[in-house]
Amino acid sequence: MKLKYYLFLFLCSFCACSESDENILNLDELEVIQLISEKTYFEQIIDPLDIYSDGDFLIILEDRRISFDLPLVHILKKNPLTYFNSKGVNGYGPMEIPSADMFNQLESDSSFLIYSGTDRKFVKYDIYDSSRLAVSEFKMPSSNTVLGYAYLLPDSSFFGIPTFDNHKYLKVDFYGSEIKGYGEWEQIEGKEDMSYFHHFTLNDGWFRTDDDFNLFVKASIFRDRLEIFYPESEEIKIIDGPSLMLPPFEFYQPNDGVNIPISNPFRYRDVYITDKFIFALYGGFSHDHYFKTNELARKIFVFSREGQPIYNLELDRSISSIVVDQEQNKIFGLTTDEDPGIAIFDLPEELR
Repeated sequence: MKLKYYLFLFLCSFCACSESDENILNLDELEVIQLISEKTYFEQIIDPLDIYSDGDFLIILEDRRISFDLPLVHILKKNPLTYFNSKGVNGYGPMEIPSADMFNQLESDSSFLIYSGTDRKFVKYDIYDSSRLAVSEFKMPSSNTVLGYAYLLPDSSFFGIPTFDNHKYLKVDFYGSEIKGYGEWEQIEGKEDMSYFHHFTLNDGWFRTDDDFNLFVKASIFRDRLEIFYPESEEIKIIDGPSLMLPPFEFYQPNDGVNIPISNPFRYRDVYITDKFIFALYGGFSHDHYFKTNELARKIFVFSREGQPIYNLELDRSISSIVVDQEQNKIFGLTTDEDPGIAIFDLPEELR
């Protein structure tokens, strides 16, 4: 798999791309498949946020608010599912990180990168190294406008989502200079004075790509919207639903995010892309519901890579992040119960 970087940069842009007509996700038209899981618990995993795949391994990133002396990164072997190693010394010193926010796979089978947004630093770990310290590191240079999420492409340019720009997506060179912008924020009737940052926060969510950067997917957390960007055609495909309503929100200063009531249900929770399908983990539960039940997401909507909704995978337990392994025909997910662990689902025959 090619080198992948997420990062926070600062930039500007001006160009737009075409957007297709919106598609509607109607749950009544999806084939429903029930999935039953087995859970494996690891006492080393305390408060996991994200799960990623790296060849024969799973990489688990912890919330930075765990105890200061505990590792921020866990490495699990997939088959059989066993604890392998830990990484991430908490701190601001050399080869340390104060947070583990994004995982970046490398072409090497034995190393990967973690981006710490708190320190704006990338650190490189060797899977087989026994030390929790990184083997190398570098900090991102400062500039003028934050790019909230981005990937480093094979040509050393970056593609991502700006936090304060009229475009939804930007491509820039390695030094942050604009190459091209794609898509523009839609005006909302009665709220024409929204800033670009207001649009960014209203549509915030998860941003993923496939192994070859042939498509990018953004799944919103506050509204029912999935966006697919195709770099070759420069098309943005939008899938709205099940609900077509925007959440209630207020906004004030241009540099402040929108204020969305805590009662608004959280929508998409994660995305994983294979060579045939897009797997979008969906919640639909409010913060209050989660606080009372630990239930965060129990559905995975499956789309074709062209954006056609196909299946609704109904899960027997709540999870917060997913990995789809095509070689093992498994779905791995982080459980959201009091003792979080790894849930393993068999991938349905129709999706293999």
